[in-house]
Amino acid sequence: MFRSFSVLAFSLFSLAAFAQSEAARGVNPALFDTTAEPCTDFYRYAIGRWQKDNAIPADRARWGAFDEIDRRNRAGLKTALDGSLLAKSSDPTQQKLADFYQSGLAGSKAATSVGSVQALVGKLPTMAALPTMLANLHANGIAAAFNASVRQDQRNSSRYIVQLFQGGLGLPEREYYFATDDRSSKQRVAYVAHIEKMLQLVGSADAGGLAKDIMALETALAKAAMTRTEARDPDKTYNLMTLAKLQALTPNFDWITFFAGIGVAPPAEINVGQPEFFRSLSSHIADTQASTWHAYATWHALRVHAPHMGGEFETENFAFYGKNLTGTEAMEPREQRVIATIDRVFGDALGKLYVERAFSPTAKAKALELVANVRGALRERIAKLDWMSDATKKEATAKLDAINVKIGYPDQWKDYSKVEIRADDYLGNVIRATRAEYARQTARLGKKIDRDVWSMTAPQVNAYYSSGLNEIVFPAGILQPPFFDEQADDASNYGGIGMVIGHELTHGFDDRGRKFDAIGNRRDWWTEADAARYTAKADAIAKQYDAFAPLPDMKINGRFTLGENIADFGGLRVAYLGLEKSRGAKAAREINGQSEAQRFFLNYAQSWRQNMREPELRRRLMTDSHSPARFRVMGPLANLPEFSAAFGCKAGDAMVRAEGDQVTVW
Repeated sequence: MFRSFSVLAFSLFSLAAFAQSEAARGVNPALFDTTAEPCTDFYRYAIGRWQKDNAIPADRARWGAFDEIDRRNRAGLKTALDGSLLAKSSDPTQQKLADFYQSGLAGSKAATSVGSVQALVGKLPTMAALPTMLANLHANGIAAAFNASVRQDQRNSSRYIVQLFQGGLGLPEREYYFATDDRSSKQRVAYVAHIEKMLQLVGSADAGGLAKDIMALETALAKAAMTRTEARDPDKTYNLMTLAKLQALTPNFDWITFFAGIGVAPPAEINVGQPEFFRSLSSHIADTQASTWHAYATWHALRVHAPHMGGEFETENFAFYGKNLTGTEAMEPREQRVIATIDRVFGDALGKLYVERAFSPTAKAKALELVANVRGALRERIAKLDWMSDATKKEATAKLDAINVKIGYPDQWKDYSKVEIRADDYLGNVIRATRAEYARQTARLGKKIDRDVWSMTAPQVNAYYSSGLNEIVFPAGILQPPFFDEQADDASNYGGIGMVIGHELTHGFDDRGRKFDAIGNRRDWWTEADAARYTAKADAIAKQYDAFAPLPDMKINGRFTLGENIADFGGLRVAYLGLEKSRGAKAAREINGQSEAQRFFLNYAQSWRQNMREPELRRRLMTDSHSPARFRVMGPLANLPEFSAAFGCKAGDAMVRAEGDQVTVW
């Protein structure tokens, strides 16, 4: 979810280095708005000047620390890729990477692209051919009608099983189809017009009528889908079925044909995430014409590949998904879009290039030290919890100690030797790389669980916790300032990456993560009384966030964002305690007039600096399980006495919740 600067002499980046004095590292006073009071509006105090001085770039929907790092990462990768094009590489994978990049810079010819997309869709002479058509789309990374994958079984983490989940929508979330406000109504009209335009570009007859039919079909699928909050519940989305039972649930769809089409032998068991969605899907297969399904399949192939098709396809795709939905004013430069696409479909090749030039062994060692201290702090917190019984504490500690840690990059890079990459075929490269990745994942069925797998690439500015593997993962891309700097003071690093570490550790114990055990199985290891006390605390956090209104007419959904909010609450607390643990018996130091505690909280806020366009904020409030950045800072801090003590805040200040209303879980 989330670089070392010039301290890496071999860095691929051309960046202005931080000044070498200790005071200039970590917390940056130039970002402060000293007209604000830290006990009234700490977010504005810590980053208000930055917000005023940093307009959102025209090619971005938001701008913040994550985006600054991402742009630096991509600028460095561009420098390396441009250099790699000057000479043939002796490494076949790196040469493929250079060719992929070159093809993207050259772009695709729209006329040729149309034929490639139509070949993916194929024909649909009768509805009997629908499973074959959908299977071919899925095998090429186009999840039309639903989502099908091979994943770890959440009740038996030692095996992979086929999993089916709701999906098949072109708008970002099901509520986009039903919201009654004027903006949402206009967006649905614009969406139908966009589908019509895209179908016209591939020569579809009656594109207007087909666009309306597609919208009607997607609306029916959305109606049958779980809400975003319901879909977070692992109990509701685990429904193990035999193939026979699945077939009985959906009599109008031939699953054996579909599974054969995606390269999977008829599975003995399938997890069907939302049975009612698939029951409804079957009925719509029966009462919807083949021409509508074919147009729907064509639309979704276009939706996925329009950014790689060139010409009007790219501009029309951006007009809706960029300008309309997020308010972004201009497309990113082509090389930036190409690098982002390669990262998505050929990511380990790009990751290896990145790591070789931008991630040091000392950075990894320092990060592991932070993990050890934050984990140790959480272990001590669990031991001291006054609301949890010894039996549940024993299970929680066992799970915490079992969490695997991955830092920087995978030990084994993916093998791309069988992926054909041509320097003159951008869309084809995207299709072939996507197909190879889907085949790699489906081939896992029946094999031993791969615990070395990474779900993010090394350059990504992000991190994650996996409940099935019980692991926390931090790509090299996020191990950069302001989150992490080898030479910054500990308080800044613990307020930045330390909080991220604590956040991911706490995900193992959020409202979803707590339902999985030390080996990744969905198992209830809580006493009934402890579970009830936990639920009461979680409910109190949800209530706090339900009251936050980032826009006058839109509030945060406290239930949908609950897992991330719990992880923020716990992550911040254990990172602070991890900082104290790292200091040991040494006295806390003041730097640049700021106490250790103040620098911790200041760099926490500065790491979450952000400006966002209103349409993008609206979209994220409907689709993102994370609260907006301002509330990720303000919400937890108002519940933390250590923050109040650091800045001398008193009861009644806006940044101090009443003592009886403060919530502590971990």
